[in-house]
Order: sequence, then C-alpha cells, then structure tokens
Amino acid sequence: MDELAAVAHVLRRTTFGPFPGQTEKLAGQGADGVIAAVLSAPPLIPSDPVFDEEDDTGEDGPVFRWLRLMADPAAGVHEKLVWFWHGHFTSSHDKVETWELMWRQHVLLRRYALGNFRDLARAITVDGAMLQWLDGAGSVASGPNENHARELMELFTLGRGNYSQEDVRGAATALSGWDVDSEGRVSFDPDSGNARAMRLLGRSVVDARDVVDALCDRPECARFVAGKLYEFLVGQSPSEQRTGELAAVFARADLEIRPLVEAILRDASFLAAVRARPRYPVEWVTAAFAVCGIDDPAASFDTMTALGQSPFYPPNVAGWPSGVRWLVPGAAVARAALAVNAPAVAEIAGAADPVAVAFARAGIYDPTPATAVAARDLVFELRREPEQAAAALLALVLTAPEFVLA
Repeated sequence: MDELAAVAHVLRRTTFGPFPGQTEKLAGQGADGVIAAVLSAPPLIPSDPVFDEEDDTGEDGPVFRWLRLMADPAAGVHEKLVWFWHGHFTSSHDKVETWELMWRQHVLLRRYALGNFRDLARAITVDGAMLQWLDGAGSVASGPNENHARELMELFTLGRGNYSQEDVRGAATALSGWDVDSEGRVSFDPDSGNARAMRLLGRSVVDARDVVDALCDRPECARFVAGKLYEFLVGQSPSEQRTGELAAVFARADLEIRPLVEAILRDASFLAAVRARPRYPVEWVTAAFAVCGIDDPAASFDTMTALGQSPFYPPNVAGWPSGVRWLVPGAAVARAALAVNAPAVAEIAGAADPVAVAFARAGIYDPTPATAVAARDLVFELRREPEQAAAALLALVLTAPEFVLA
C-alpha cells in the first residue's frame, strides 16, 4: 500500500473523512504519524444547541451541531469514538422525553470518549436519558425493573452468557431509587432505593456505583469492550489471542480507553485490514457530502436516515447492526443521486484529468483495475459532455467498493 492509500485508510477508520485535500496534506507524516495526529487531536467542543421538540434538524439543534463536528477536518479519533459510544451506550429520542436529556448524554459521551471506561459506565448508568431509555427511572427496591440491569451487563459491560438471572435481580435492586422529573432533573430517593447488600457475581453490592464496579472488575468486561472496539476500528472480529492481548492492555491501564485504542491502531492488523467492513451510513454520508461539495447538515441527516441510520435515534438498545446488510443494492441509487447537481461537478469537469481529481476528492488512491477502467471508459464515452461526464463519474466514485467500504 502506498503512502497516500495508507493515510486515507487511517482517516477512513479514525475520522469521518478523508475529506478533499486532507490526505495530501497529511501524507508527509506517513500512516504512523497520522495515527499519532488523530489520537492527539483536541476534542471538538460544540456550542450549546437550541432544543426544539418539533424540529429534529433545525439549524441550531443537537443534530445540526453534531453533524457539523463530524464533518470538521480538525476532528480526530475522539469524534469517531463519540459515535462509537453512542452506538454502544444507546439511548434514542424516540423514547427519551426531551432533546435536553439527549444532549446531556451526548456531552457525557464527549467527556469520556477517550477517558476511563469505569467512569463512563458510572456516569451513564445514572444519566437521565439512559434511566428513561432502559426504564430505570422510577424503579423501586421492593419491585425493581430488571431491564436496566440486564442491558448494563449484556450489552454494555460483560456480554451474553457471563451472568445469571440471579445477578440481574441483585443488580436491579441495587440500581433502584433513581428518577427523572418533568424538568429533566435526576435524583435519588433513599426511601425507594436499596439499602441492603445484594449479591452480584459473587460480590455484595448496595448501590449503582457498587454495581458498575463489580461489572468493570470482571475480566470479561475488559475482553468484551476490547473486542467491540477492535471490531469497530479494524473491521473484523479479533482472534481469541488478540482479544486476550488487548484485554490485558486495557486492564493494565485501569480501563483507560485511549491506551486500548492506541494498541488497536498501532498493530499491523489495523493497516492490513483495508476495506474490511462497510462504511456505516453516518460515515459514508459525511464523507460523500464533502466529496460532492455539499454543506447541508439537514440534507445530510435525511440521507443518513434514508440509508438506515439516524444520530440520536438508534433502532433499539443493541444499537445499529454491523455487517454487509448496509450494502444492499437498492442503496446504490440513493448514493449515486448525490452526484446530481453536486457543486464538485464543475471542478471535476474542468480538470485536465477528471478521473484523477474525482478519485483524489474521494480519498481513493488504490482503485481496483475494474474501477479505474470503468471510470476512464465513462469519461471517454461522454467526452463531448464534460458536465454530464463529471456527474456520472462522481456517481460511480460514490458507489464504488473503494468508497462504500471502510
């Protein structure tokens, strides 16, 4: 893999790019230098949004604010991890009552995205949006709702098969007593909460902090989180040996997320796993809008939604699925449609080598022979209509495996 292709690969996996011109700007640093740069890039700070329950994509709303940050070339791996944790510790505005609660959770994810997993788990377990989403709000020790406890173990910390129904009951009782009022204020009521020792995975727990600590101290937690992050960043499941190695890194770091992410990115398997998974709709749309020269977060959100993924609206507590289901043939038409009247068409049409310009805008530096030949043939066939040729070429690029895969 040449340097430009390697840098583009790093940016595809660790940011929402590469964006036009970004790969060339960073190429002198090589893949290792770019990994260091995205790891050390300062977290982007969103301005406070306007909360309008009647308008999901208002110009000053939460969706608009987040999509702007995703599309910012200054974003590093921190921004990508905010997206990862949103799909891991899920909550949806479909059930959570207000945008204000959703935004508080978003800010919480931003605070801990590359921080300490235990601290993140403690904070989000008693977060207002999460309490509403998992029916933890209003749960009482005398008859606790078990949903919150079960998902905390199965989907957030341990994975399936690593706890019993007795553990669920113990954790649910210890998690009781929390509520969210009509103003979005989170509070703990000692009268409805737990005050006695419950059993969880062989330990005594009384409250939410005890529960999270009991889960995070289990070796299964380090393995589970390491495996999830590896699959997201590398694009394939780690071997048992690699899972164990990464879990050891994570445990030695006292569950600090950054050392785990760095260990994943620095391993040879990361650079070798080129286009090993689909670009998820949020990733593809953010990059595609930049390639097309379109700056319209509302349209971006609509396109993501049409392709099956909407920020702040995961489909269920398990988040969005992974795998090839994102590559259904019908999506190709929606992807290609972005090229129609795209601002970038003029630049491509006026270039001495339209194919090279289109590929570079899309961060494609290692096209397969089939894609390269198809692009050259298309431009030749439409050589008398440069604008039409450029639009068709852009559509081809946006639907090519080299762009649809991460």
